[in-house]
Amino acid sequence: MYDRIRMSRSISKSPSLRLPRRWRALVALVATGVLLGSGVAAQSGTARGLIWSVERDGRTNWLVGSVHLLPASAHPFPSTMENAFGRATTLMEELEIADPTSADLMFAVLGKGMLPEGKTLATVLPRATYDKLSQRLAAGGLSIALVQSMQPWLVELTIEQIDLQKSGFDPQLGVDMYYRKKATDRNLSFTALETAAEQIDYLAGTPMDVQVTELTTLLEGGDTEVKDVQQIATAWRAGDTATLERVLLKEFKDSPSVYQSLVVDRNRRWVPRIESCFSAGNCYVVVGAAHMLGSDGLVAMLRQKGYKITQQ
Repeated sequence: MYDRIRMSRSISKSPSLRLPRRWRALVALVATGVLLGSGVAAQSGTARGLIWSVERDGRTNWLVGSVHLLPASAHPFPSTMENAFGRATTLMEELEIADPTSADLMFAVLGKGMLPEGKTLATVLPRATYDKLSQRLAAGGLSIALVQSMQPWLVELTIEQIDLQKSGFDPQLGVDMYYRKKATDRNLSFTALETAAEQIDYLAGTPMDVQVTELTTLLEGGDTEVKDVQQIATAWRAGDTATLERVLLKEFKDSPSVYQSLVVDRNRRWVPRIESCFSAGNCYVVVGAAHMLGSDGLVAMLRQKGYKITQQ
């Protein structure tokens, strides 16, 4: 269905002219996933949201655990979040959300997500995993030739994004995009913790054996990905940190090295930048919910530095 493409390190200044239109559509979808991860759907029940007030020296700031893709039914957001944002003067998010159709971003994703020369999925995946992948793609009308040269992390992300968006999840309706647009409308100050290139590098740095294991788990799980985000949704809306910690951090902690690099190390790098934003007060910090939770989360790290943090 799609032309197979092999990335080169020497890219022209107008790469979008050399990338087939239907490939651009797919890679835009994947690029959005690299920047935003997985999301949750709206659920019934108490709409508390995942937000903490942060106080020290007479200044008030907020930490918000984000879910990155949402359906229209998730709106309006809980009043606890909306009321706090109404008092904010600065919005801080994980990164400046780039246009997922940007040729530079799409080629950056592919440039970091392709297997070394001479390698294909047929050579790096166990036969059973390769066959399941071929069947999964064929069921959606895609050929495995489309992803043959991709690293497993990028294949996994592609499948997840297709499944979630088919189920009605939309990054434009997620917490990050929603508040970024509101901040623009209000002319709020905006600052980001990371660049898109940094996030791509984190994913591309995942060891190959971990990539293969995670893709295999996804393929063996059937439709559990969408079911899992429904469970996360209920906990997020209720502010149920215990359930969120158990569900969101389990996969990370199954691979200690990945948990260390993708969660713990990044949280530590972020703390000084967040404190800088806090120094003026009324800073509304929005990052992925997994970064808020547990003994290595931002809430715990900032409490250790003397902030009074209260879940709303």
